[in-house]
Amino acid sequence: TDASGYQVKTEASAVLEITGALLDPAMSFNIEEGWGIIGYVKVDPSDAVDMMAPIVDDLIIMKDENGAVYWPAFGLNNIGNMQADEGYQIKMSADAMFAYTSGSGRLGYAEEIRTVHYDAAQNTGSNMTIGLPTTAWEVMPAIGDEIAAYDESDRLIGSTSFNGDNIALTVWGDDLTTDSKDGLSVGEKVTLKLWNSDMNTEETLVIT
Repeated sequence: TDASGYQVKTEASAVLEITGALLDPAMSFNIEEGWGIIGYVKVDPSDAVDMMAPIVDDLIIMKDENGAVYWPAFGLNNIGNMQADEGYQIKMSADAMFAYTSGSGRLGYAEEIRTVHYDAAQNTGSNMTIGLPTTAWEVMPAIGDEIAAYDESDRLIGSTSFNGDNIALTVWGDDLTTDSKDGLSVGEKVTLKLWNSDMNTEETLVIT
């Protein structure tokens, strides 16, 4: 369907060639309440904040395939630019007719989040996002400190670096297409740990 997005799992990297006429970048389409996946129909990349402005009041969150988010309520845009040939998972609070803005194509900036102490968790194809606003900290971490999430088997399921602002921690769920457990199960407890980059110490966070 025009402007729809699709989630795909492959056994190896592959190049998908698509032929046909380009969609009208000014086309309108309906986005339903709840979760869905949309495609980016414009040719040139543009800032996600600008592109989603027409429905920002109804947009709860938008994610890319790597778990980066545009989360209006937290003022977070880790996606940066929306890109041609990419799909985006979105959650809406209401149905809305939508068309991408025809702006000048201003580019957004999203610094790549890199961790030094913690590895990157495995991308299992499904995730949830834990918001950590600056107001939530009893003792504010220092810029460069790192936060990690673990499941009940002490498996790393998410990690990020503190940048002094609100942060979104992507936590990866179990991939049901594999025989082994490789992520968080439904209802499973999450443990968060904080690595102090100055002291090189780790502590378990207490969430109240």
